[in-house]
Amino acid sequence: MSDIVILDYGYGNLFSIKSSLNELGISALCTKQFDKIINAKLIILPGVGSFYQAMKAVEKLHLDTAIKKALKKKSKILGICLGYQMLFEQSEEFGINKGLGLIKGKVISLNKINKSRNRIPNVGWRPILINKNNNILAESFNGKMVYFVHSFVPRATVEKEVSSFIKFGGTKIHSSIHTNNIVGFQFHPEKSGNVGLQILKDTIDYLI
Repeated sequence: MSDIVILDYGYGNLFSIKSSLNELGISALCTKQFDKIINAKLIILPGVGSFYQAMKAVEKLHLDTAIKKALKKKSKILGICLGYQMLFEQSEEFGINKGLGLIKGKVISLNKINKSRNRIPNVGWRPILINKNNNILAESFNGKMVYFVHSFVPRATVEKEVSSFIKFGGTKIHSSIHTNNIVGFQFHPEKSGNVGLQILKDTIDYLI
């Protein structure tokens, strides 16, 4: 049984994530098999595209149930990009859509906070700002550039769960969360060069 599984539900960038883990010498299994998921130490939830469609795909395969059963068995979860957004209670993308509900908060459109009229989607490299009240993501990453592609962003209810921010549209938005058993990144660590690889390594070391 693999310690780390990457959920294969048809809406994720599995290859780039698995390639990054391989580069770090970390083995992971891409799967949608219920038993392998609930027995994994770490579940990686990738995602690209529509929140609604991705959640429907997860629910159709009963992977939402598998994730919640695994977490009850003390598994950990890492969400990346859309996978990060799916950890929250709901998203406003194309109407109100229910998420996994693992983190309190909701996903909102960048248009709601784009006071400076920045280009949307937010595509490219931006420096992350470490939340000193969280103290899990190393402060050495403060100001480091990571890669983003998104038009929506989660707003966590409990700000202490937020581990980093970026400046966008005249305000700060949440770019990652770190809690005891859940980590999520709005940016793509697997596409963020050596900085992203180090963030991935540190995250996996923290979680398992």
